[in-house]
Amino acid sequence: MTEMSEHAASEVLDLFAKGGDIGAINTLLTLQLYELAGQLGRHELQERLMKHAQEVAQDDEERGWVEFEMHRQGSADKESLIGLALAAEKAEHNKLAAAIMHHVGLMALAASNIEEAGSFAERSMRLRESISDSKGMAYGHALLSHVAKAKEDWDAAEMHCHKRMELVGDDDQARLETMQDIAHIKATIGELEQALAMMQESQVLAEEIGDLDGILVARWGLADLAEISNQPDEAMVQLSGAMTSLMEAGIPAPDFLKQRIEKLTD
Repeated sequence: MTEMSEHAASEVLDLFAKGGDIGAINTLLTLQLYELAGQLGRHELQERLMKHAQEVAQDDEERGWVEFEMHRQGSADKESLIGLALAAEKAEHNKLAAAIMHHVGLMALAASNIEEAGSFAERSMRLRESISDSKGMAYGHALLSHVAKAKEDWDAAEMHCHKRMELVGDDDQARLETMQDIAHIKATIGELEQALAMMQESQVLAEEIGDLDGILVARWGLADLAEISNQPDEAMVQLSGAMTSLMEAGIPAPDFLKQRIEKLTD
């Protein structure tokens, strides 16, 4: 799916909200705007955007993307989504079919249907590989890694993380997420030095790109590793750093963070 930057998309949303003409915006970009509007809480625009996406759809594949988005945002059952995916696959709309199967895999994983999640994730991956969809394959490896973790297959989980890292290129957000996933896997299997190095690297990247969630995940993980290594002072440094980052962002510290700091001071 062709994409625009988040900044450009926000500007188009502002134009649309003021009654501006977005007739030149195609279906796929409109669906991107639809998703962004939801993320920004601008739900009053979503109905109009979905209507526009339907009106400008040029072919069955674009209409399929619209239907998929409507299913995703609604309460469609799994069978309906599978039917939509199979129809897309039969029509050789492999990118669409892969996206739907990936989504069904996520639904299965959330419902703890691990084997089913793996089956749909693998089927989605095969479709993405058939069209050399690198970005889609990166998403696929992330899902397959989560499936492997649910099975406690740590070697496979780490392997999928490394494959994702090879595909994401200069996407700092994806690199950050993958580093932290690898660090958690390494910590789980007792490879603490490697976990520490990877989590520290992720903290540096999170601070470079100003990703608050990434900073907090890194500091929490580093505090975990410090406690495991019987270094309570270092754990306190990391948790205090997390508290400072939240304060600087104007966000109240959650109770679980306060409680963990209190426990360390007792």
